[in-house]
Amino acid sequence: MDKPTFYHIEVKGHLDDTWSEWFEGLTIANQEDGNAIISGDLQDQAELQGVLGRITSLGLALISVNAVSDKDHLDHKEK
Repeated sequence: MDKPTFYHIEVKGHLDDTWSEWFEGLTIANQEDGNAIISGDLQDQAELQGVLGRITSLGLALISVNAVSDKDHLDHKEK
């Protein structure tokens, strides 16, 4: 099995931390610009589609979906 891919998924609006369970443990970070970043490791495209389906179910506007390389992920953690 391939190793998981780390994703940053940006949506319009803020989300409460309690939504982390709805997104199966992914991290939610509300941004100053009023948007939220949902991030974490996803095993495969099917799991990514599941997360995107939950975003759609909540009626959230999807802004971007970015796979983050290992180097970029490590650089982000150090900040």
